Amino acid sequence: MKFWKYQANGNDFVIFDVREKSLDYSNKYLWGRICDRKYGVGADGVMFFAPSEIHDFKMIYLNADGGEVDMCGNGARAMVHLAKELIGKTPVSFETRKGVYEGEVLSDGKVSVSMNELYGVEEVPISDLFSEGKNSYFANTGVPHCVYEVDDVDQVELEKVAPPIRYESRFCEGTNVNFFDIKNGKVRMRTYERGVEGETLACGTGTVAVALAYSKHHGEVKELEIQTPGGLMKVQFKDGKRFLSGEVSNPFIGELNFSDFN
Repeated sequence: MKFWKYQANGNDFVIFDVREKSLDYSNKYLWGRICDRKYGVGADGVMFFAPSEIHDFKMIYLNADGGEVDMCGNGARAMVHLAKELIGKTPVSFETRKGVYEGEVLSDGKVSVSMNELYGVEEVPISDLFSEGKNSYFANTGVPHCVYEVDDVDQVELEKVAPPIRYESRFCEGTNVNFFDIKNGKVRMRTYERGVEGETLACGTGTVAVALAYSKHHGEVKELEIQTPGGLMKVQFKDGKRFLSGEVSNPFIGELNFSDFN
């Protein structure tokens, strides 16, 4: 079956067009194996470009462990880019498991998506989970995120300090963990993603969470550029909405033999 390999600021995905085909999304072993960087294609997640009765398409997203989650900001930006090829349309509206989003390919080639979901702001206390944090913030921006401001993100031992937070019992489905600093007026961040169980080069929903944390502790802004290990991303605040933008590319297209993953 044909697939598209995409990357959005270093967050990478394998995408299948399932508008006329049926696949078993519950087969965690299969999708996890496809995401494996030694035995499969290699990706942070698998996505399915599915039909929608109301919108331009439906986005179904599975993390690298094969489990389905509600949203992925950078994955959504990759899907918007692919939609321009598959249905010849931008801007587009699309549905996820819980929400409806809009996105477009901008004139400079970057892709912007409205980040419409925001729940549970500060409903879970998290400051006690990381004593070195200068400030903390919790919100669900499509998926749950803990955010901590630190003096230097490069000095955070991510693989050591993030897993205990990610699996903390107060989060019924786990949480993503983000750290950010401010150096010479510029914001940098790093993310430990649940489902990937490690650091990713970027995280779209996490970038929005960091922007919200910055606005709370350092004053509201109309837009904020945030440097991730995978590149520069931008969050804009307009008319009570949040918009995430950054670069997207389609490095290659291939064919996958599902029988090889039995």
